[in-house]
Amino acid sequence: MSETESCFDPVTRRPRLLSEQCNTCIFRPGNPKHIRPGRLRSMISDALQEGCQGIICHATLSYGGHPEFGAALCRGFYDTIGYRNNFVRVMERIGGFQEVAPPIEEE
Repeated sequence: MSETESCFDPVTRRPRLLSEQCNTCIFRPGNPKHIRPGRLRSMISDALQEGCQGIICHATLSYGGHPEFGAALCRGFYDTIGYRNNFVRVMERIGGFQEVAPPIEEE
């Protein structure tokens, strides 16, 4: 699950952040990922808990469509809710994130 995967790059040791939202970002209008009602609210609540890095993009999870890509923080989360997450605030103060383009999603 995203709460157990780290967005830190093992080589650079910096947290990774998508440079833009993926095509099926859960923060895009219209629910392109088709998540059930209330799920996004629950994910946001979990992502704001102490010790949580935030929401890791589903496309970058080890069990997602691109396991070789490596986990990265969801751009939609970062842009809309990230300022409320302690991890994001601390990382911004001590050097920021390594931005990476989202993995290419097959249609």
